[in-house]
Amino acid sequence: MAWFIYRRPGGRIALGLQYGHVGSSLAESYGGRTKADMLEILDFEKTLALADALAEADDRMSAGEKVSGPTADRYIAAADEFTVRYAGAFATKGQMKALRNNPRLQIFEDPQALLTCNLDPYKALCDPGLAKGTKPSMRTPNWNRCNPACANISRTDTHMQRAREQLAHIDTDCADPRLPHPLRRRLELCRSSRVRIIQGHEAAADRTASKDST
Repeated sequence: MAWFIYRRPGGRIALGLQYGHVGSSLAESYGGRTKADMLEILDFEKTLALADALAEADDRMSAGEKVSGPTADRYIAAADEFTVRYAGAFATKGQMKALRNNPRLQIFEDPQALLTCNLDPYKALCDPGLAKGTKPSMRTPNWNRCNPACANISRTDTHMQRAREQLAHIDTDCADPRLPHPLRRRLELCRSSRVRIIQGHEAAADRTASKDST
């Protein structure tokens, strides 16, 4: 179960909180009580999660999905680089380490988020230490502090599909005349946010298409 927690953003901290009484021994490969290196296993699973995100990005590009956001170019480049260097091939431990540590390939997906984080620690607004001028140390995004103004964001048509599904649920809830006013107001704000996301994506995609045609 540990690696399921570990592979989530902020998983190292969550792991320590969930298993506080064994946290120190886990961080030291269970204190040497086993021949299996737990940290090696966790790194392996983290690499697989990263590869899954990159493979999904390549699938979206192959399907002709449009990309928007400050890091749209970086998202496309990461998918292309992963496909050329790693897709469909057996990766050695050294290659997996190189993939895991490649700063150009650090993309993270959250099924609940309407975006992809193309993590650059020096631009991550979810890092509370960034404003203090401290050296960035984040290796995964902090989804709880995700800022829509962040320069690490990209969005695809898949995210817009999720946004439209959320709009449909919101409209269904708001159609209930018994819905309390505070909750209705909150849903209306959420709806406005989703509409802006969709409009922004479509506008950016239209501008890109216009540039390509010229």
